[in-house]
Amino acid sequence: MGESSQTLARGLRLLDLVADGREGVPVRELAAAMKLPRSIVQRLLYTLEAEGFLERHPSQVGYRLAIKLWGLGCAAIRRLDVRDAARPALEALAAKTSEMTKIGVLDRHEVVYVDGIDCPQPVRAYVPIGGRAPAHSVATGKAILAFLPPARLADIAATMKRYTRRTVVGKDAFAAELDEIRRRGFAVNRGEWEDGVGAIAAPVFDAHGEAVASIGIILPVIRLTAAKVSQMAGLTVAAAAEVSRRLGHQEQPRARRAG
Repeated sequence: MGESSQTLARGLRLLDLVADGREGVPVRELAAAMKLPRSIVQRLLYTLEAEGFLERHPSQVGYRLAIKLWGLGCAAIRRLDVRDAARPALEALAAKTSEMTKIGVLDRHEVVYVDGIDCPQPVRAYVPIGGRAPAHSVATGKAILAFLPPARLADIAATMKRYTRRTVVGKDAFAAELDEIRRRGFAVNRGEWEDGVGAIAAPVFDAHGEAVASIGIILPVIRLTAAKVSQMAGLTVAAAAEVSRRLGHQEQPRARRAG
């Protein structure tokens, strides 16, 4: 890797650390996380600040992301046709269930939530737009993973880890769960990433038959009764099928992978 490429890679890694950590992380902690001298990290921070990607935290301790990055993220989201195609379905699904609805897309081994409708109920899950979750441990992720090519799925499977006692991480057990998702057309999560948070999700397919997103209902596990699963699964599969049709998909997802 050339010097300029290495500098760029370090700068991008630094942005990730600032985004993932708490606000106002001291420079020494960032340097330790990157395993680099503090002087190098400080120069990177100065450059990112000068270019408008970072700004000093109001406490004057450390940095936080600047509004320029929000603008870049919004520009990227605007180019996601699936987000526009899914909006009416998300709104209708939220109105029918009175629960939070989200559309997620896969980014390497994580799901990124690019749009959603909040839940009006006082007890609810919190999943921000732009938030991420490990794909193997949430319904919105598993709904996509079940329809990935084997090679891509193998890469993601190598990153799986346990988050709660309910997380499915065993190779055979996870393969069996994906088979079940393909058979019934939807995925369920009962506290596999965060205790107390559950979800139901179904895959969204594009005109080429690829699983490009998923639509999910995210709610407290206490409300995820067997009756609710039965009711909301049908609504979620129908919503995902509607979005798939808007994207040019010509066949039902379940028929596509039957058997």
